[in-house]
Amino acid sequence: MQPALAKPPAGHRGVTLIELMIALAIAVVLLSLALPSMLAGLQRQRLKGAAENLAADLNEARFEAARRGVNVHFGFTPGAEWCYAATTSPGCDCRTRQPCQIKAVRADDHRHVGLVDAQGTMFTPDSGARTDGGSALLQVPTGDRLRVELSGMGRARICAPEGGMPGYPAC
Repeated sequence: MQPALAKPPAGHRGVTLIELMIALAIAVVLLSLALPSMLAGLQRQRLKGAAENLAADLNEARFEAARRGVNVHFGFTPGAEWCYAATTSPGCDCRTRQPCQIKAVRADDHRHVGLVDAQGTMFTPDSGARTDGGSALLQVPTGDRLRVELSGMGRARICAPEGGMPGYPAC
């Protein structure tokens, strides 16, 4: 006669393999639904960071013009390997490090953010006002866009061309 197997007390039962597989399948489905939203949010954060940095760099260039007592040029090179730089001379290329650069930022500094369109400008030392131009349009692969533009006095502001970007007014 074989000894009878004792049943575990109620509430101390383990998880069966089938129950574990069902729970895992549910977790995978929920994760696959949330992942695109999380990636879009991450790209939006990258876009906001790039726009905030550009606005700060434009404001810094305006300050440098007044501090140094010289014109400070702010130029852009759009495209896949985009860049921008605050420089002491016009035409100073932002793609390579040069003595004329005060500050340069390249696409590698803001991965997955593109510089779609931009117009350079120059800040004057007397009032920090800008000359013509001074705007840039940044975009991420999800299609979200932010524009950084300058007022007549050379102050940077960020706006959303299509609206709908929380925290930024429509352009």
